[in-house]
Amino acid sequence: MRKMLFLVVTGLAAFAAKAQNNGTPGAIRISGTRLTYPLVEKWIKEFGKTHPGITIALASGLPQDSADIAIVSHILTKGDVKEGKTSIVLNRYVQLPVVNSRRKDVLQLQEKGFTDAAFRQVYFADTAKGSELGAATDVPVSTYHFAVYKRAKPACASIAFANHFGSEQKDIKGTGITGDDKDLLAAVKRDENGITYNNLGFIYNLSTRRVNDSVAVIPLDLNENGRVDPAEKIYNTLDEVIAFTEQTNSPKILTENVHVIFNADTQNKAVASFLQWILTTGQQYNHTYGFLNLDTNTKNEQEHLLALASKHF
Repeated sequence: MRKMLFLVVTGLAAFAAKAQNNGTPGAIRISGTRLTYPLVEKWIKEFGKTHPGITIALASGLPQDSADIAIVSHILTKGDVKEGKTSIVLNRYVQLPVVNSRRKDVLQLQEKGFTDAAFRQVYFADTAKGSELGAATDVPVSTYHFAVYKRAKPACASIAFANHFGSEQKDIKGTGITGDDKDLLAAVKRDENGITYNNLGFIYNLSTRRVNDSVAVIPLDLNENGRVDPAEKIYNTLDEVIAFTEQTNSPKILTENVHVIFNADTQNKAVASFLQWILTTGQQYNHTYGFLNLDTNTKNEQEHLLALASKHF
């Protein structure tokens, strides 16, 4: 009897050790870009259904170096990926200009759209390279009154926004808003003259797929002919914007990668399992939350990089 009990206990211990080595149990702490959190929460929920032994927690106040997975949603520099760390890309996101929907000239703005020059004049203090709302119009941006709102402190979305226009986050003019991108959008909703930039997941209602109440998207004049042509009117629904952006990859549309940074030779099999799941199964939730999928080549490349880092697959 004692011998049998010993064998059972030993067997259970061996099974538990094997499970640990295979990465089944584990704990992951995630921190970083908060605009990704609604999607990350969905990933965590769905991943947990098939990996109940892995505990994943979002910790927004956790320093990047202390997180098992750090999310960074702007172009990475050498200082972002420290020694012993590596990164991969999970998906992409889009930012668009939005105004208060009650402003009197909103329809006119939506007919003319924003050129690159208009963006620079409205959003950037000393980096404007043009003065007209559209190449074929004689109505300068300065005749439109905008109350520009920006993030009070450097944030991934702000850095990505500035980088797109060849500028730095500090060059963005306007009133600084404390909080996150939701607070930035709320400031525009309170101010009839308000304008800001924001990501699709907050601009659009994820259930109805239409623009949220109290805000309006200013279209992009992609061919810069001074008006928004029928082919450029892609903002009625969230899915129209996503489809157009993925199909055209227009350089005029502000898109940026969502990176994750983790240990280069991670022995945390839970991290490797979760990231691999995101690159495969988890991609199906990107559009639902307003994010873009990776193209096939990029996705395959990221899976290869993950395999090299984790030494698990």
